[in-house]
Amino acid sequence: MHLQLKKSLSDLRSKKEELRAVFDLAGNGISILNEEGMFIYANKFFQTMMEYTMEELYKESCISLSSPEYAEPSRTAVQKAIEEGIVERFRKICVTKSGKQINASMSLSYIKSTNEIVMITSDITEDIKYQDDLKRRINQEVKKRTKQYEIMCHQSRLASMGEMIEAIAHQWRQPLNSLSIIIQGLRHLSNSESFDFKLLNEIENEMINKINFMSETIDDFSNFFRTSKEKRYFNLLDSIKDTIRLVDIQLKNENIKLTINIEDGVNLEFFGLENEFRQALLNIIDNSLDVLVSKKQHNSFINIDITQNENFIELNISDNAGGISSKNLQKIFKPYFTTKKEGNGIGLYMSKMIIEQNMKGNLSVRNSQNGAVFTISLKSKEMK
Repeated sequence: MHLQLKKSLSDLRSKKEELRAVFDLAGNGISILNEEGMFIYANKFFQTMMEYTMEELYKESCISLSSPEYAEPSRTAVQKAIEEGIVERFRKICVTKSGKQINASMSLSYIKSTNEIVMITSDITEDIKYQDDLKRRINQEVKKRTKQYEIMCHQSRLASMGEMIEAIAHQWRQPLNSLSIIIQGLRHLSNSESFDFKLLNEIENEMINKINFMSETIDDFSNFFRTSKEKRYFNLLDSIKDTIRLVDIQLKNENIKLTINIEDGVNLEFFGLENEFRQALLNIIDNSLDVLVSKKQHNSFINIDITQNENFIELNISDNAGGISSKNLQKIFKPYFTTKKEGNGIGLYMSKMIIEQNMKGNLSVRNSQNGAVFTISLKSKEMK
């Protein structure tokens, strides 16, 4: 029996040495603590990491090696490990013998039979530094992209303003011509022997109507360019009609028929940024208008079909301009991509940004038998 006990003790010592050898080869700090958090054993990795010898660690605890603000949380973690059996990935700042601070992640496991705590410590200083650096670079990239987006928004506005000035010229040309003819008529009327006051009243009313029309045109375009980031309720159909009015003269001059078709039961009330929606829609209509004019399509048309698809309202803007070539179909929404000689390639890109980022919807394009079909999909019950 004495020999057996001696052999068992020798085996235990051998196992203990093997276990310590394994501990010392580990890639993390492994230590054994008593119930007060004092060190009973620490592997080589932990000793090197904390710059203490084992003899010095006997006088320390996981609490004393913590930075002051983590002393009490470390004591709580030890107590929690004893009560609950385990504490995983407890993060704190440790202080080495030389005073260097390191970020550490610790897991503690309580061994009830020996009343000891096994603590595994990982130095995550470099990981945190990498994460902070990555976060900093991401923030820089976000700021850079935000700045680029703002520049593109400004460019889009300038491009739209150029187009709108041309549109105003179209809208005003006809009433200005009419006013010119009326003024010439007044000269003949004043030279006539019998002055017709009834005709004069009719001329006055006609001139006032023309001037009011021109004034309303300025108001329409002024409202279109008024920037507002405040969401509000608006009627989609009214907003579509207001948008079409901006290019109504061009459509008529080019003999392009624009039709709005609405499916029964569609809820047209929406909560969002109305002017941005109008800008996105106008960019799409302008794109169809330009292509139809350039191709001189016979019986040209643009259709806006409004349907309900479960929880979404869908606007399909289609034309008969022949569609988009397959090689350009995937590029159509990319910034600065254009097939026009004087295009800037911002309009459709901005439309997609407005619909998908600002209105949380979706904008896509496909070809039909007649031409291109742009689909705007918006949540029908967008609320505050």
